[in-house]
Amino acid sequence: MLLKTFKHLEPAPWLDVQLAFDQKFADTLLEHFPASYEVEYEGTRSCTNKFRKFVTKKNTPALAEMWRDWDTQHARDYFTQLSGNDCSTGRLRIELAQDGPGFYLDKHIDVPEKIITLQIYLGEGDIGWGTSIYDANHNLVYTNEFIHNTGWMSYGGSPLIHGVEKSSAVDGDRRSILINYVVGDWRDTDQLY
Repeated sequence: MLLKTFKHLEPAPWLDVQLAFDQKFADTLLEHFPASYEVEYEGTRSCTNKFRKFVTKKNTPALAEMWRDWDTQHARDYFTQLSGNDCSTGRLRIELAQDGPGFYLDKHIDVPEKIITLQIYLGEGDIGWGTSIYDANHNLVYTNEFIHNTGWMSYGGSPLIHGVEKSSAVDGDRRSILINYVVGDWRDTDQLY
């Protein structure tokens, strides 16, 4: 699964991913991203809903085949061991997130239905485009640099506050893979693998 990770406990538990995928897998993923687009960002992903691309067996079968191993008990066991959260009943959700010029993401904590949130950056971009992590008082603690095939992971139930600084000046296509295992009443079942 993930090739090289480092665990942090402050300001809340999270994982720094220094090497996510083998190079061929990472390069192939880049071929599947949507075309560039421009929107007026509002600090959430919902303003891009009509452009969002999710990996599903029904709508993206070739891409879904690449993620087959992530929809196994072995993968769920791996992420359970890595995070300490029980991922055994989680349903896989994968998004090819393409954020354009002006993108920012308000500080937030993920919804508890996401057992894990794993974001892997892909392609070219400024290192400052990465995800920022904040303390309980919303002070910036760390920005995970935007570097190809690296990223970060948080665990469901963690009070990890994160976002993308408006001042990070995204001025191109910021591509990443967002991977979750979700539980409970996930309404958008068309997003699930």
